Amino acid sequence: MIQVAVGCLVNDGKVLIGQRLARQSFAGQWEFPGGKIEAGESPLQALTREFMEETNLLTTDWQPLISYPWDHGDIQVQLQVFVGHQFSGELHAHEGHDFDWCPIAELDQRAMLVANRGIVRALQLPSRYMISGSFHDQQDALQRIKAALHDGIKLVQLRAKSLEKTEFIALAKAALPLCHGQGAKLLLNAKAEWLAEVPQADGLQLASTAIMGLTERPIASDKLLAVSTHNEMEIAKALELGADFILLSPVKETSSHPGEPGLGWHKFAEMAANVPVPIYALGGMNEADLTDAKMYGAQGIAAISGYWPQPI
Repeated sequence: MIQVAVGCLVNDGKVLIGQRLARQSFAGQWEFPGGKIEAGESPLQALTREFMEETNLLTTDWQPLISYPWDHGDIQVQLQVFVGHQFSGELHAHEGHDFDWCPIAELDQRAMLVANRGIVRALQLPSRYMISGSFHDQQDALQRIKAALHDGIKLVQLRAKSLEKTEFIALAKAALPLCHGQGAKLLLNAKAEWLAEVPQADGLQLASTAIMGLTERPIASDKLLAVSTHNEMEIAKALELGADFILLSPVKETSSHPGEPGLGWHKFAEMAANVPVPIYALGGMNEADLTDAKMYGAQGIAAISGYWPQPI
């Protein structure tokens, strides 16, 4: 397993990407700068060196983003990915690559190296994922969503199992402009066919019970597919279906399942280590758990009670 350090250098909402040379495999595709970690180097030392060699930029203040293995067929690599914002110097391609500052939101429009797909999603997704909780009526639900957006939530899962289809669709359509107006994404926890009735929604959240009978991705690739999982088998199935990100639970004991122990952070980290897409920790989570979640390999945390506002 070759250890590789990868850097996502972000400036004003754009990230630096380079195009692979004609003599390289996957010629013409775009990727994030980086390279092999040499003997005696730390990942950050390797990343700083590779950026100077490839881009002429001196970089500092790198922070972990995501780490996962990738099988290229002839070689297997462990991608250790970092994100940073601090750099000095003038961009110059010492090795002949073309570089471009690409808006993060537009990375999906580039021919990105397939191994970098998980990195793209990690860059595009926030660290907080709010799942809607109980509410009295549509007006109450919308008021709570407004409050959460005001508090900085950028990823919302609309979950309302008590509503019939017509009511759910109406609520989703009313919530969409609120979310999009604040730069947030809205995913529907619903049947895949319901998404077609809310075409502006950003994606679909599926329960683990809904995926085992599927043989292909149930929605288009331009929508986000999130899957809730609890074990390795469900994680493997979610990846088989092309999930863009995964929820793994329960990390801790939850009020809805008292007495049932959670996975704990060490087991969570063990299960998350080989997942090549962002993974959120779910189950008993609140804001105080965010630092631990990131330390153990999560994109961030997903929560209902931890983020769903109380009645106003």
